[in-house]
Amino acid sequence: MYEQSRTHIVVDMLNDFISGSMACQNAENAMTHSINYINLHPADKVVYVCDTHPENHCSFTGYGGQWPPHCVINTSGQEIHLSYYTRVNDPNMRPHLMRIFRKGSSAVKEEYSGFNAVRSDGKSLTSILTKQVIVSGIATEYCVFETVKDLVEAEYDVQVLLEGLAYVNQKDHRAAIENMKSLGVKFV
Repeated sequence: MYEQSRTHIVVDMLNDFISGSMACQNAENAMTHSINYINLHPADKVVYVCDTHPENHCSFTGYGGQWPPHCVINTSGQEIHLSYYTRVNDPNMRPHLMRIFRKGSSAVKEEYSGFNAVRSDGKSLTSILTKQVIVSGIATEYCVFETVKDLVEAEYDVQVLLEGLAYVNQKDHRAAIENMKSLGVKFV
């Protein structure tokens, strides 16, 4: 078994952000680019960070937040898009219990970054990451940016797949890209 030199972190490529209650701009395209990148880089380890909320989450408009209900536990909206199961060539790079890390499950805490996400067995994302990471996902200006910022602060070598990003709005997407560049992040 060879040592994997890089981890591809797929952030929130979930049904609600692609075609559901919070469908983001460029989501289908971003997903296609993310999957193609995975298929072209078979030596990378792939992990999935997933927004997962109770139905009374503090980020929802009905509970004082700014977002419509999304990624609610036990709904199809919180599931990783089917394309990652059917179009990723290598079964060892597809979503699986040991490759899925969840964030946002506390009803009283807003959590954009996937940095502290945990697996169902309690293992943290950071405990399995390689020093080099590449990030694709949704949404550039929220969960992707916050995850990348935390990774940079923890001294990971971070790259972002530019074509593998979806966003809430283009102006903030562009600003987030500039902010990541100023943090020393490389775009591929």
